[in-house]
Amino acid sequence: MKTYIGLDVGSVSVKLAQIDENENLINSIYLRNHGLVETVKEAMETMVSGYEVAGVGVTGSGRRFVGMFVGADLVKSEVLAHTVGTLSFYPDVCTLMDIGGEDSKLMTLNGGVLENFRLNSICSAGTGSFLESIAGRMGIGIEDVGDIALSSRQRIDFPSKCGVFTQSAVVSRKNAGAAKEDILMGVCRSLVSNYLTMAKGVQLKPPFVYQGATAKNKAIVSAFEEELGHAVIVPEHCDVMGAIGVGIMVKRANPEQTNFKGYSLLDKEYQTQTVIADGCENHCELTMLYEGDYYVGCIGNKCGKCASGVGRKKQELSLCA
Repeated sequence: MKTYIGLDVGSVSVKLAQIDENENLINSIYLRNHGLVETVKEAMETMVSGYEVAGVGVTGSGRRFVGMFVGADLVKSEVLAHTVGTLSFYPDVCTLMDIGGEDSKLMTLNGGVLENFRLNSICSAGTGSFLESIAGRMGIGIEDVGDIALSSRQRIDFPSKCGVFTQSAVVSRKNAGAAKEDILMGVCRSLVSNYLTMAKGVQLKPPFVYQGATAKNKAIVSAFEEELGHAVIVPEHCDVMGAIGVGIMVKRANPEQTNFKGYSLLDKEYQTQTVIADGCENHCELTMLYEGDYYVGCIGNKCGKCASGVGRKKQELSLCA
């Protein structure tokens, strides 16, 4: 049986989804990113063996580097991947919400067609890392925040426009003796309020689907429902929807022959190096990938002339043609 691999590579996490020829999910994993090469290899170790890998798709902020590393057949943006993944489960979705570790996305659809999207990558106050940082200050694991916050008895409102101001207000409330559950619920409301500023000028309609790892936090879901005045759907596989989406996309692209480098990637040692090509007029900032002493490829080659000697030994490589 043929299978297709989707990888969603973010700054905080790496997600892998394996789908069959009928676009059914047969395996998935969510891992904290502790280094792209190491984490992708760890994710690949969980792939169901015995199947032919007929295609690999990659999305996320690290998509170009990981696409080069694994031999991707398709490299697409997170917006497209998340949209396709969601439509495969909820074809009637009108508003798609995703809060990532370092950025957030808001997509609106009409009749199964992506109509508009907004991205927030400027202020951390609308991202998952913001909530994790505050939970860490309070000595609470991020996985416990939702249940604790839902036991809140007293409403606390925090500023939602700036992460720095919010963290300062949290410290003040904590020092004033406010209950941790009230603080956490207030932070969840603040996060949602900040996120929804992206919707300015956009009409949000149900069905609402909220995905990403933060969607497992029931307090954030509750805050969304409070703000939107409507039920919010959380997919069963909310944390890997981007990986599912790009896996479906590569399956539909139906590559004649995959570029996938195979399971042998797991047994090889790879190193990376970031260099500036001083001999280049563009001063290309290159992230180089090596297998042992041999050059595999790079990203950041803006001029198309830098580091072109794939297969050469490191000491024989010239950065500029």
